[in-house]
Amino acid sequence: MTVEWLTTVADLAAIEGPWRDLEDAVQARTHVSTFDFLCPWYRHYAGEYGGQPLVGLAWSGRTLAGIAPLTVRRGTLGRVPITRVDFAPNDSIAGEFLIRDDQPQMLAALLGSLTRRVRFDLISLNGFDPSSAQLQALREAAGLYGLAPALEEHAFARVDLRAGYDAYRAGLPGDFRRKLNHRARRIEAAGARLDGVLPGLDGDDAEGSLRRMIAVTEASYKLEGRPLAPHHRAFLADLVHRLAARGRLGLPILSIGGRDAAFILGVIERGCFYDVTLSYDESFAKLGPGMHLMQVALAHLAQAGVQTLISHGAHEYKRPWSTAFVPQTRLLLFAPSVRAATARVARFRLQPILRRAAAV
Repeated sequence: MTVEWLTTVADLAAIEGPWRDLEDAVQARTHVSTFDFLCPWYRHYAGEYGGQPLVGLAWSGRTLAGIAPLTVRRGTLGRVPITRVDFAPNDSIAGEFLIRDDQPQMLAALLGSLTRRVRFDLISLNGFDPSSAQLQALREAAGLYGLAPALEEHAFARVDLRAGYDAYRAGLPGDFRRKLNHRARRIEAAGARLDGVLPGLDGDDAEGSLRRMIAVTEASYKLEGRPLAPHHRAFLADLVHRLAARGRLGLPILSIGGRDAAFILGVIERGCFYDVTLSYDESFAKLGPGMHLMQVALAHLAQAGVQTLISHGAHEYKRPWSTAFVPQTRLLLFAPSVRAATARVARFRLQPILRRAAAV
């Protein structure tokens, strides 16, 4: 087995075919390790915003058997300035290696090659199942290269649609179902319409839906009418066009009274809907359009055969409509350096003390 590293966005085009072959072969993955998601992310965010691309390729002969989609950049941990290696996308808590299911030991070779090639203080890797073979392999390999491991817990929200939408909804808390019904009556009375891009939905085309999505984003509380930054706009356009071309785009849009009120952008693949981003027009906030759109979209998805929705980030607003918050583990690997040791103490000793003191 040989390992090589790509460090420019232009290098990615040459491995598109082997990358797609590998993602087709791997079962234990999500959308965040696919070429259609990561190539746009690297293309539009690498540099000042996202750091330098660092893509590890593990070859078994002429066959690509593993990919480590990473970035290296200056950052902080516990307010200590460090050089850090993260999964791409590093502006999200989602990330993963793309490794053949029967070869988790390949991670040791990638990790060893990384330690020899790049000077860093921290490697931060999100998104492991706590019982996964990949996590175990990395923890075992860490000691071989003088890295000190630490673990943090996070989670993602999951909706189970395997028994259909009605069965899912029946499992929601009764008071929350009543709130949904009340909200639905108010929105329907105001003139609600669902279109955009969803399986089995006679809606808008991808280009038209993209323009509408950006308009809603610019009317959200985050932007308050300001233009979406060019690199965000370019990433969304690239991603939407790629997903649409491969039949994997999900972009339902809720209109109320003839105006677009909310959207959800997602990837539909292997019976799962992975949400990427969602937003709503702040002028509709009192109606709760985002929650209503989630429910009507789930009904359409279930009817189209989608069995699961995954939403990264265990935000409390997701808890009422989620079937479960699924535990995940973040692995932090600290280099044998003074700066790394300082950051580790700040993160795991000083910050908890300061939080407890602030709560008193």
